[in-house]
Amino acid sequence: MPIKFVMRFAAILFSVLILAAVVIQFFFNPHYTVIFWIFAVPFILGIPIISSVILAKNEELDIHSVN
Repeated sequence: MPIKFVMRFAAILFSVLILAAVVIQFFFNPHYTVIFWIFAVPFILGIPIISSVILAKNEELDIHSVN
């Protein structure tokens, strides 16, 4: 897997993770922090996966055209 795709995924993942941590830590009651982390995990993992695949080029994913 090309390094450009991996680096893009990691950058998006860490930025979403930091954003989620700041929001959960400062905007919600500390009593519910664990619950919000559990609910945030699909978004924390889903957003980087979907955005990295959407932004990827054919060369990065090794997709060969049939033509």
